[in-house]
This record gives sequence, C-alpha cells and structure tokens, in this order.
Amino acid sequence: MKRKMTIHQSGLRLPVSQAFLNIMCDVLPTHPDIPSATIIHFHDPQYTAEQGGFHPIEIRLYSRPNGWHFDYLTDFSYMGGPWPELEKELDISWSQSYVWHYLMGDIDVEEGGALFELWQRNFILYWKMKIYTVSVHQER
Repeated sequence: MKRKMTIHQSGLRLPVSQAFLNIMCDVLPTHPDIPSATIIHFHDPQYTAEQGGFHPIEIRLYSRPNGWHFDYLTDFSYMGGPWPELEKELDISWSQSYVWHYLMGDIDVEEGGALFELWQRNFILYWKMKIYTVSVHQER
C-alpha cells in the first residue's frame, strides 16, 4: 500500500495540478530510507534531433521532514545546427524563484505560471499516452 505523500512549493508558487502531483508521487521513492533528493528523468526513447519527438524532462525534488519540495524542472530540446545538441528550453526553479524560456529569457511569475500550466497539461497528456521511460536517481 502506497503511503500518502506531500509535495510542497518553496519560493516560487505555480499552479501545480493534482494530476501532476499524482504523477510525481507515483515515481518518487516511498521506502523508509527516503533520500535527501531525487532527480526524475522522463525520456521519450524515440526522440532525436532528426525526427523530433517528446522532449526529455528532468525534475528534482528534495526531501524535508514535512515532505517533498520541488527544486527545479527542466525541459530539454535539440537546438542548433548542423550538429544539434540537447539544451534547456524551459527551466523552472522553485528554490531560486525563476521561470526561464530560451526565447524569452526570464519570465515574470504571472506569465511563467501561464506557461507552466500549458506545459503541465501537455506533460500530463504525454504521461497518459505512456510516451516516457522514467529513471529515478537518488541523492544521499
């Protein structure tokens, strides 16, 4: 039986949906020896610079006695040519209180919240489509 987890936002306040929180709770470690932090990678194995696909996502959460806290979320995409590389497209940091997009730079909280809501809806749909392979790295 899975225990109920709490995930908090520290610093930055964004409109995090219950569906998104449920996904995080599904992949976070629940055993008694909770790590100090966890990095979750969501990866579309078919995503390439040539063919496109669904962007890789990295989300870091850290653990405190009152539950998990969001640290950052980064959405990567292939950019540049003729030798494209994975680069940050969207970067959200709760601990450092910023939202950044590669085309707009730093975004104020209101616009950042709207962008996050759009991103979040898409992410949840991709999750439901079973697009992602998930890997979890625990920091001790």
